[in-house]
Amino acid sequence: TGCPQPTHAGFTSMSQKYPFLPALLILFLASVSGTAWYLYGSQANISFVPRVRSAEQPLKMKQCCDCHEKVCHQFSGAPHLRTLRKATDPDVLDKFAGKEITLKENGLTYRFYEEDGALWVKCDSYPAPVRIEWVFGSGLHAMTPVSLFPNEAGESELLQHMVSWYPPGKLGVTLGLQELAHSKTGIETLGEVSSHAKTMNCFGCHTTYLGNVQGEIEPAQMITGVSCARCHLNGAAHIKAVERGEKDLKLVKWNQLTPLESINRCGECHRRSDQLEPDELHPDNELLIRFAPVGMSQSPCFLKQSEVKLSNGKPARFDCTTCHNPHQQASRDPEVYRKVCLNCHSDLKDHAPVCSKESMQSQCLQCHMPPVEVHDNLNFTDHWIRIRERDQERFPEFQLNK
Repeated sequence: TGCPQPTHAGFTSMSQKYPFLPALLILFLASVSGTAWYLYGSQANISFVPRVRSAEQPLKMKQCCDCHEKVCHQFSGAPHLRTLRKATDPDVLDKFAGKEITLKENGLTYRFYEEDGALWVKCDSYPAPVRIEWVFGSGLHAMTPVSLFPNEAGESELLQHMVSWYPPGKLGVTLGLQELAHSKTGIETLGEVSSHAKTMNCFGCHTTYLGNVQGEIEPAQMITGVSCARCHLNGAAHIKAVERGEKDLKLVKWNQLTPLESINRCGECHRRSDQLEPDELHPDNELLIRFAPVGMSQSPCFLKQSEVKLSNGKPARFDCTTCHNPHQQASRDPEVYRKVCLNCHSDLKDHAPVCSKESMQSQCLQCHMPPVEVHDNLNFTDHWIRIRERDQERFPEFQLNK
């Protein structure tokens, strides 16, 4: 889709706030590629958008912490809480300011610097430096700078910058923009511009609350990061119920959701399988590796979980929270996940079988959920749990013990 130029009125009123608009007005006549579908997905009808833009502001984390102190203490170090930060954040400035990179994709040099308390980027092929306002990403996998500007209707649209930060401290081309990086003219030199709808979806997935200002990203109302109210709905009703001593605490617990409802709740932002075309849902599609709920929903472990009985006689339950405590960073200890696997895989009747080729003490993830490099400096764990094609001869098909 093409990206409209700012109107004269919008340009006049916002040119000081967005200093790259003069250059944008002159150069921004080209349409913007939509090749990075996997960064955004088809999200037009996802239900979270009205929720993060509702007229009623949700609870802030501090209100939850008055009662749930231990959980809040855990969550204070969780990546979800750092999914969106201002570019003036000291940690952001430390990672970008004073750094530069010449991209191999286009031979252009991008220089980041701090001036007047703001973070800027300069590329020699673009006539003006651009102020960076926000950064997406906790830094666990990456941090991507973004800038905002108004379209001709006065609606906020984001520029996702060409260069991102990756651990352990390297700059590189932003995931999904490799092809666009070959463009050496106009705004595409700096990155990809998203429509207003995509802009709201992107910010909606990196915030707890966007505010209720029609058409604009309003920082004064925004609750940045993914905090309690983003996942635990009905917070205000919950607090009133507690204060009144009611038995029904008005809060939907995740273990009351079905496994599919649970992973689809995560999939609001981490993607759901029903957002993709059927011909995209195959294990060789490495673009899916970024989208854990999609791969997980296709896995035999997920699809056949109701057939497995645990040692206590109850049916197995398998969703994202089976392995990951959502209130803290995911464990890097493979032993944690091996023990989860062995809850269902054993010699017991109605359990899934143990591996016939490896010891039960071996690390399951190395074969069945390996990390896959999706980009320079960027690996993701493949959540499509399966017997890999390279291992078909080594491992039997999934069959319950009888």
